[in-house]
Formats: sequence, structure tokens, C-alpha cells
Amino acid sequence: MTKLIWLTDLHLVAPGRDWPQNVNPLARLAACLEEIRELHADAARIILSGDLVQRPHPDAYRLLRAELERMPMDYRLLVGNHDDRAILREVFPETPSVNGFIQSTDEFADVQLLFLDTLASDGKHHGELCLARLRWAAQRIAAADDRPLLVFLHHPPFEIGVPALDRLRLLEADGLAAALRARSGPTQLFCDHLHRNVSGLWAGHPFAILKSPHVQFDLDMVGSKLVRSKEAPGYGVILINQDRVVVNYRDMAA
Repeated sequence: MTKLIWLTDLHLVAPGRDWPQNVNPLARLAACLEEIRELHADAARIILSGDLVQRPHPDAYRLLRAELERMPMDYRLLVGNHDDRAILREVFPETPSVNGFIQSTDEFADVQLLFLDTLASDGKHHGELCLARLRWAAQRIAAADDRPLLVFLHHPPFEIGVPALDRLRLLEADGLAAALRARSGPTQLFCDHLHRNVSGLWAGHPFAILKSPHVQFDLDMVGSKLVRSKEAPGYGVILINQDRVVVNYRDMAA
């Protein structure tokens, strides 16, 4: 069995900068990581799937690196709409990439992992998979064998019924949907960006969306503005065994 720890939307800030939402994101991340060290030291990887920082600054990424170097397992980083590829790679030069995009693959005996870069080229908060990124992703999906395939990307490629969040989804997702529909093996998508736990089915495969260790957004299915929720921060624990994938959601004290 393979265990993975899943964290997203950290929104760390450089020392001396204001905390987003008036909540200390580093303190909340550190609390999650302390518990992970205590309870999940047997995990194979920590996957941090985007919005690692609030505003791109080397010192914000250095805070993250210092925390991750205290962990007993390796980690894999993705980018979200608040990230900067060049600054990320300045602090984490070992981060794998393809043609300048933070995309890569990983595998264990019972699972294959695919990490996609959905950072928009126009600097806006919606997601994007340009032709180059999509072509590479489709090739990797087509080449996957019958082992479970877990696909991680920051922006969900679908609507969830919350207008303020749905406009920030991955746009023009038909190409990704077609590549996934052509796959018959066990497949699951892991998305973020929404600061909420959500699950469902898209393009013939299940998906999971994870809340943030920082703050959450309200389930407002009418309004057009983002509203902060009082829901607890949290992280995810993923268990994979042959053709079984289990996602556990862990809430932390605020």
C-alpha cells in the first residue's frame, strides 16, 4: 500500500508581510506538518498542489522549504495561480519541469502519478492548459498502463455550483476530458483552488477537491463574491492499494 499526504493552498507570505485573511498561514501549515510527522511518517510523499504562497517572493518559498526539510518524506510541488515558476525554481531548483512548465510524473509499485501545471499565462486566477502542456499530459495519460493513475492539477476543470469559484476553474478543458475518457484503467483527479472539500465524477472518472490548511470559502451557490467560511483548515491522506484509492479528509483546529 502507498500512502500520500496531500496539502494545497498554503498562501504563505514573506516575513514582515500582512497575513491573508488576517490568519497566520505559516502557523496553520506548521500545525498540520507537526501532526503529519507524528501520525504519518510512513507516507511516501507529500504533495503540495499549488498556491504555495500568497504573493511570489523568494522568502515566502524559503519558509516552505524550511518546513519541508523537517519532514521525514520527500515532497512534490505544483503551481497555482498565486505562484511564480521562476521564483519557485530559484528556491526549489530540484523541482522537475517539462519545457519550462512545472509538470512531471512519479510512480510507485501500485500507482502512477501525473502532475499538471495549470497556471494561466495571462496572470489571472483561472486555470489554463495550453497546447504544449495538454499534448504532454495526453501522451502521459495514453501511455499509462492498468495501474491506478492519479492526476493532480490545481484548477478544477469543471463547475461545482458556486458561481464565485466556478469562474476561476480550468478553462477550455475539453482536451483533458477527451484524454481521460479514452483511459479505461483506474483513474482519479485531485484538484484544489476552491478551499473546499468536494467530490464527484468528471470525464468518466472520480475527482476529489481538498480544502486549505489556511482558510476556507463558503458554500454560497447564489452570490457572485467569495465569502470566507468558518470551516476548519485541513489536509488529506490518500491510500492506494492495487485498484483501490481512498481519500481521507483531516480537519484541524482553527
